[in-house]
Amino acid sequence: MAHWPEGLTAASSPAACDFCGLPVYDAPPAAKGPCYCCLGCRVAASIAAAEGDEGQARWTMTRLGLAVFFSMNVMVFTMLLWSQPASPADQFARAWYDLGRYACLMFTLPVVFLLGGPLITDAAAELRCGRASLSLLLVVGVVAALGYSTYSLVAGGHVYFEVACTILVAVTLGRWLEATSKLKTTEALRGLAALVPDEVRIVNGGSEHLRPTSELRPGDSFRVLPGERIAADGTVAGGAAAVDEQAVTGESVPKEKSVGDAVVSGTLVLDGPLLIRAVSAAGEGTLARMIAAVREAACTQTQSERLAERVSRWFLPAVALVALGTFAVHLAYGEPGTGLLAAVAVLVIACPCALGLATPMAWWAAIGRAAQAGVLVRDGDAFALLARAPVVCFDKTGTLTTGTAAITRFDPASPGDRADARRAAAALAGASNHPLAFAVREYCAASGEQPPATSDVRVLPGRGVFGRVAGIGGTAYLGSRRWLAECGLAPGGDTAPDDETETLIGWEGSVRGRFVAVEKLRSSAAPAVAALRQAGIRSVMLTGDRRERAVSLASRLGLECLAELLPGEKLAVVKRLRAESPPVVMVGDGINDAPALAAADVGIALGSGTDISRHSAGICLLGNDLARLPWLIALSQETVRTVRWNLVWALAYNVAGIGLAAVGCLHPVIAAIAMTASGLLVVANSLALARFGMSAAESPADADGTSQPAPAAGLARLPAAAAPATAALAGGARA
Repeated sequence: MAHWPEGLTAASSPAACDFCGLPVYDAPPAAKGPCYCCLGCRVAASIAAAEGDEGQARWTMTRLGLAVFFSMNVMVFTMLLWSQPASPADQFARAWYDLGRYACLMFTLPVVFLLGGPLITDAAAELRCGRASLSLLLVVGVVAALGYSTYSLVAGGHVYFEVACTILVAVTLGRWLEATSKLKTTEALRGLAALVPDEVRIVNGGSEHLRPTSELRPGDSFRVLPGERIAADGTVAGGAAAVDEQAVTGESVPKEKSVGDAVVSGTLVLDGPLLIRAVSAAGEGTLARMIAAVREAACTQTQSERLAERVSRWFLPAVALVALGTFAVHLAYGEPGTGLLAAVAVLVIACPCALGLATPMAWWAAIGRAAQAGVLVRDGDAFALLARAPVVCFDKTGTLTTGTAAITRFDPASPGDRADARRAAAALAGASNHPLAFAVREYCAASGEQPPATSDVRVLPGRGVFGRVAGIGGTAYLGSRRWLAECGLAPGGDTAPDDETETLIGWEGSVRGRFVAVEKLRSSAAPAVAALRQAGIRSVMLTGDRRERAVSLASRLGLECLAELLPGEKLAVVKRLRAESPPVVMVGDGINDAPALAAADVGIALGSGTDISRHSAGICLLGNDLARLPWLIALSQETVRTVRWNLVWALAYNVAGIGLAAVGCLHPVIAAIAMTASGLLVVANSLALARFGMSAAESPADADGTSQPAPAAGLARLPAAAAPATAALAGGARA
């Protein structure tokens, strides 16, 4: 069963928008009622009737419809007014001219009343937080157009009521379209949350009761029928069935589950009912923590987001100064009407909507897409660094190999040591979660050996296990040949061949036997390394295994190899690579990888790894498929390109638009439409990431639980780092 950090909950993330789910930074902590990230979500939530109030939804749609109707009337009268001279000589024509101007005012006031409220609410909320916002710019523009037009109405000059109406309608409709588009970026998270059923069959005293899933508690037993999803993490207490875990881990091949096996919430039971004993509540299991982890990663601002935020802080005051300067210049030339239009156009065209959406929309879409592929991104900055990583370091055991070593034979030092050596090895192996220790336990159990009691047992990562075993004199040692030699137990005989691994057992100064194992190469390892090599990315294997066996495996995969490394030496290698060619990616699986995973610029753990490994890694491959690594790098590269394009477009659009508006070449109506279109263009460009190709991640799994990878389409070629000699690296690691 997968496990996630206990302290990781949705509460640790910034406040989320109640409509689209995107983060709301600097939200007032004591705010009551709904929380929205923008005006569009506020309007869209009303239209969607998020609380089930259909009458409110109909009224919101009616308000939009009425505002559009009144705005169209204002436009009609405005066109009639502009077709007539400003001061008709004929008294009758003058009366009709004044009637048209007053009609514009009468039709404008309902538009302001219907659509201005949410805009003013947003602007006021930002001001209470001590910030200026795009809503404030729009409010200033609307008030300026409305106020000046009202003054001109009384003074007999031109009126610009259509400007106020168009700004309100275009902005409201545009924000609503953007808000509904934002929903697609959080579609993956909502899809994961929907995997948990609303009701569960709780078994109590032989009877079943259908209850809301929220009532399920740890220790409760519940039954799941074929075709239903599991409501909470637990262990199978009765029955046997195939369980489809693809929605959670990305693995396409169902797994057979029987009594004692662990199951994960959100997975689908295919055949045969299962009786499950819950080990967590419905909202606290693997799926809930996975959603919280993805949300936390997406809510954590990346470097590009922080840059965009810093630009926005000085951008809005600068725009206000430009607008005031534009109006002042035109006023000095005796053109207050033209100056007003130019100033309002500056305020509207400069609203940094596209700038604000440029980075978060892209990152949310990409991280959600990765979650759909069974890749859990917990660190947004680490995901961004993947795009330019020149070096990927791999652990061997459990990463490049399946981690399921099988003992092929046991060679005792003497026939009399056979039974005692196997019993002692079985006892010590029970204290370690290393794949070789697991293989030793399985081999001894199949031989009928019962492990004796132990005491003072200690596990040394990268070395082995030692402790006192009942019936054995002194301290017994189980581990590598090198470590036993360091402990004063002189190994005799030849070492195992390159394609085999030996684990030695000994006590009282001598080795009493060795277990010989073979380890299966993960089927996705070779294609993944080949794809990285084709992209110009250097691959290095870091392992604690002996050099001969590691070199043999590395030659089959076509990567560099550093062998016989202790955890501290792996850490030194990673630090050395970071100094020479950052950023460095480390892919690992076990306890002795945790320091290297934490030290790397990007730490990636496999879904089968231990809890401490996942604590150290910013990214987790839930399906154990290394073929997803090239795909993930391609997704990161595409995301970075999308963010850069969005930022360049947003900045270029604002600079060009402000210049045109300041010199009077851009009418406020056109500015409002252009501003809305610019934001929608950024949204559409970002949403393309949610459909990023899945050629590798959706490949079918093979017998060992990995996937047969397809070529990682779209993986951009990166410049290969200048590779220092392997010997130099090894020497630096040991220095």
